[in-house]
Amino acid sequence: MSKLSEITQRKSSLIADATQLVQQAGLKTAEQRAQYDKLLKQIDSEQELLDMCLRTEKFAESQPKPVPAVPVVAASTESLEQRKAKLNSAFRHYLKHGEQSNAPEQRALLTTGGTGALVPQEYDPIVHAALAYWGPIATLVSRRTDTNRPQKFVVSDDTSATMSYISESGDSTATAADPTLVSHVPATDALVTTVKYSMQMLEDADSFEAFIRDVAGMRVARSMEYALTKGKDNGTNTALPNSPVGGLLGSVSAGATQGALADGIGYDKLTDLAASVDHGYYVNGSFMGSPSVFQHLLGQKDGTGKPFYNVDAATGLLMINGKVLHINAAMPAFNAASSPVVLFGDFSRAYAYVGTGISIRVLSERYAADSFARAAVIYHRLGAAKLVSGSVKSLVTASA
Repeated sequence: MSKLSEITQRKSSLIADATQLVQQAGLKTAEQRAQYDKLLKQIDSEQELLDMCLRTEKFAESQPKPVPAVPVVAASTESLEQRKAKLNSAFRHYLKHGEQSNAPEQRALLTTGGTGALVPQEYDPIVHAALAYWGPIATLVSRRTDTNRPQKFVVSDDTSATMSYISESGDSTATAADPTLVSHVPATDALVTTVKYSMQMLEDADSFEAFIRDVAGMRVARSMEYALTKGKDNGTNTALPNSPVGGLLGSVSAGATQGALADGIGYDKLTDLAASVDHGYYVNGSFMGSPSVFQHLLGQKDGTGKPFYNVDAATGLLMINGKVLHINAAMPAFNAASSPVVLFGDFSRAYAYVGTGISIRVLSERYAADSFARAAVIYHRLGAAKLVSGSVKSLVTASA
């Protein structure tokens, strides 16, 4: 018998004893009440032990399984600047000459099963910066790194849970109100692009960091934005097998609806939308809309010519009642009919994805014969899952 089963069995036995004492004896004497109080304390003690074991087990499950360590020579003595300098040299050689396993310059590269070189975590700030500017949805929803093993997301929705009164006489029992658990195990799909670059472009770049930002930053960010928002690739508009149908937009329900398309997006509709989600999701909530929604709201002014909405000086984004409006280029235009043009809620509770870093494979011979250029296949993997329904809702426009 497992430890959890043993604790649960002891707790159930104590609850049965307490129930029997109440039903048969009625707690009429001081001795019976003392015995009842003792049983309650034992039940509380077993519950605390059970909660501790469950938290420990959940934490252990969330940790990646141990993998063989890859020895790094003198890793402890290398500074970040030295490590990045070595990687810059290695990637420059790789982008010029393609994969050469015996080349000393390429020994610092981390390969991905012989199919390319993985952009290491030292360059994560480039990717995160690109996502923040060109694909913010990927920074708002929940995320885990793909480790070539199934990734399980388990979340709970406790917004409808209650607590019930138990009278001092002990003639009432608690009402069960367990949280709603949601569990998903998404796999991943590959998203690929090919970039042609000249040797002059590579030489003129200050560093590999600058080069990868210029040739891949926006492409990767926009592909992730489109995949998470619509559940499709932004090249052929093909539905991704390991993402929910319709992506995030297909998983949210309407929180507010527009009266007529000509009405535009009014302040009252935005407040109706924000009020439609539970306050537990409002606290960490934010708005999301397309660039045309941003421009539409930015142009709204009162009778004195003062804009309706403030703009955050640090980001340039609109603030609606203290809640930021994130810009998502994959969302419908403000005047698209029968469409979810604005979202509001806690995106980290509504959607999640598993993704890899950027990998690069150089096609050194593709353009070498007729031009002083190379081509690189840049790819990453992504899979998504819906989490708590109702944590994000949409403002849907009228049909006409």
